[in-house]
Amino acid sequence: MDEFDQTPDVHFFLCRECRTHIALTQELLFTVLEYDLGIFRNIVNVDVEGDPRRHRIFDMRTAADASCTQCSKLLGVKLVVVTDETMFVQSGRFILDLRRLLLWDGIQILYAHNHSPVED
Repeated sequence: MDEFDQTPDVHFFLCRECRTHIALTQELLFTVLEYDLGIFRNIVNVDVEGDPRRHRIFDMRTAADASCTQCSKLLGVKLVVVTDETMFVQSGRFILDLRRLLLWDGIQILYAHNHSPVED
């Protein structure tokens, strides 16, 4: 399992359910605020549905479920095929639900979708 250094210089996203490390903040390319979604370039510790019969097709895109390796919580999807690629929406990228993630900001853990502190 990949883990990032939890230091002031390293900021990253974690699974909200089990706190497994998911992505460095520099891998977040774009945020869709009205839906609390983030488009990521690379992520770690995530299992992607490999069976094409379970992939979903919407618009001109095919997506596979992406779940936390540790707790199996569905975090979002991996874009498998994108016929109408844009600067951010491309095959191989991930669209994750920020409400299912936490954020280490170098000082504390926050809810990724609204940046409010997590009370332990």
